[in-house]
Amino acid sequence: MEDRKFVQPLLLIIVFLIAGAAFTGVVQDSITPSYIQINDECFNDGIDNDGNGDLDFIEEEDCRFWPYSNGNGESFTPPGSYDINANYQPYYDLTVDYVRDFVDKQCGGNLAGCIGTNFQNEVQFYCFFSNNVVDVSFDSTFDKFFNVWHNTMANDGSLNMYISVCNAFPPGSAPSTLPMIEYQDSNPISENPGGSGQGSGMK
Repeated sequence: MEDRKFVQPLLLIIVFLIAGAAFTGVVQDSITPSYIQINDECFNDGIDNDGNGDLDFIEEEDCRFWPYSNGNGESFTPPGSYDINANYQPYYDLTVDYVRDFVDKQCGGNLAGCIGTNFQNEVQFYCFFSNNVVDVSFDSTFDKFFNVWHNTMANDGSLNMYISVCNAFPPGSAPSTLPMIEYQDSNPISENPGGSGQGSGMK
C-alpha cells in the first residue's frame, strides 16, 4: 500500500516534467527573430505617395535609399534619423519578398501569368526583373547602399548573394529557388513547366 502511494505522485511528477519539456520546445521553435522590413509605401501598393510621379520601389529612389519601415517610404529619409545597428531584414531578402509579391499581385501568383515573359522559375524572373523592370538593378542598389549611402552599416551580404544567383558560373548552375540570407516573409513561386530559361521580352 505504501509503495502504491509513493508511485502515484512520482508518476505525476514525471508526466509534468515531460509535458513541460515538450511545451518549452514548442515555444522555442515558434520564436523567430524580429526584423525591420520594407516600408508599406515602397511595397507594391501602386500609389504615388509623395506625388512626384514615381511608384514604389520600382521607380522611387527614396525607397531604394532607405526601404525600411522605420523610414519615410517614398519621401526622403534623412541620414541619422534611423538606427543603423537595428535588426534589418537583409536587403537581398527584402527584394525577394518584393518580387514575389509583385508576381502575386500582377501575375496572378504564377510565372505563366506575367505577360511578356515566360520564365521557368523564380530565379530567372528575379534576375530579369532586376535588369529590366526596376529603374536601377538590384546589384547596383546593393552596392550603392552599403558602399556610398550607408557605408558605416555592416554589409549584410546582399551583393554577394545577388552575384551568386544572377551571375552564376558556369551558366545554368543557378538554383531554381531563390536562396535566403536570413529571413524572407514569402514563399517560393511555383515553377512554370511550360517556361524557358530565357523567357521572352528580354532586352
